[in-house]
Amino acid sequence: CAISGSIASNPCVTPQGYTYEKRVLLSLLTTNGGVCPVTKAPLSEDDLIDIVPSPQSTVPSAPSSVSGAGFGGLLSTLQSEWDSLMVETYTLKTSLEETRRELSQALYQNDAAVRVIARLTMERDQARSMLAQGGGGQQSDNSQVESMDVSGSIPSSVISSMVSTWESLCATRKSNKGVTLPGSAIPTEVSGWTKKSTKSIHKSSGKTGITGVSISKDSPDLIVTSGADKQAIVFNTSTGKIVATRAAGTKSVSGSSWASGGTFVTCNEDGTVKVFGGEEYEEVANLEVGETCVSVSVHPSNAYTFACSNSTITIIDMSTHAPIGTITDGATTNYTCGALHPDGLIYAAGTSNGEVHVWDVKTQSKASTLKTTSGKGVSSVKFSSNGYHFGAGTEGGEVEIYDMRKLKSIGIAGGGEYGVINDLGWDVSGKCLAFAGGKKVGVVESKKWGDVLVEFEGHGKDVMGLSW
Repeated sequence: CAISGSIASNPCVTPQGYTYEKRVLLSLLTTNGGVCPVTKAPLSEDDLIDIVPSPQSTVPSAPSSVSGAGFGGLLSTLQSEWDSLMVETYTLKTSLEETRRELSQALYQNDAAVRVIARLTMERDQARSMLAQGGGGQQSDNSQVESMDVSGSIPSSVISSMVSTWESLCATRKSNKGVTLPGSAIPTEVSGWTKKSTKSIHKSSGKTGITGVSISKDSPDLIVTSGADKQAIVFNTSTGKIVATRAAGTKSVSGSSWASGGTFVTCNEDGTVKVFGGEEYEEVANLEVGETCVSVSVHPSNAYTFACSNSTITIIDMSTHAPIGTITDGATTNYTCGALHPDGLIYAAGTSNGEVHVWDVKTQSKASTLKTTSGKGVSSVKFSSNGYHFGAGTEGGEVEIYDMRKLKSIGIAGGGEYGVINDLGWDVSGKCLAFAGGKKVGVVESKKWGDVLVEFEGHGKDVMGLSW
């Protein structure tokens, strides 16, 4: 057996060619999210092939487990304990190897960074020396340039592209006015919803938990989940199987967003933004935004991505996978979350001091600063699908709803019993708003913010993400 190392009494082989004790492997699959413990490929009980000895074989088989009372029952209990011990040992060994690889990579990157910094410092000193020899006035000008806060303005061609997308979406919205869109939530039906399924797909040992979920634009059956285990997992809700498991940084994955064409983007607390695509969802780009990245949003044109970090919003070109501009006020703002308007020309970012900064992407200027009524830190922000409203979830359990046309608060949902509001979500029509806080999800109907339509409870831990 590839897990316990002992002779298997009920052997089986996986499509990848590894042999296991079937009982031990099935026990492990229930805790690791249904992946092969060696190759990490998706694996289920239906994929296993039992190894049956030939009837003519004279080789004695391994003794079967004993069940029943007395001494036999004791042997059965010891067998179960042994299986559990082997699974735990294998998990620990795998985690140790992964940690060693990450440590080795981190040490190598640190060494490379030290050498690059030393070289740049030497070149800077040489340049300063040459400028000093050329005249004191030049030295003064150089010092002034170094102290400037240079902002990466968004190219005019990019702004023109975004405006064109905005015009097209506005026209579509006007034509859809009064039309019931496919997938729109009907409040009376939502109140009768029940849980359909439960699936554990991320690691169950070490640092655990799902930090967010995003549904594919092209195929609603596909979702990508962000994990505290540094992984992003593509899961098919129709088949109930994992499609791909990808490493998305060295720390907890803080968010994800789908683009068209089967591409998705993730952001990580280590300050990296990664792009995955292709039939196997392989990594195609890895960018450093320099700070803790808290949110990532793909522009409705699918040509750009907005990554929100502690004090800066970085715009990334999805064709070149390179940053093309930043939005910042130059202050040491501590952004905790962010969201892009469905038309793509407004960005809202929440702060730890209870403010929401509303940015005009076209002019790269702050359109408004809104203060939450409670003054508690903003933990999540989401625009409604029609763009008329946006909600700001707070650390105090309230969700404050703002009217984008008037830029003022029009209602409050939730309450202290929800704890920190970790995520929000509007249905496609903008008629229902769901919010995740504590171990439950609340849903309210538009314009009836104070009345909870339904609550979905029964979660074992805090709900961290949701999506319609």
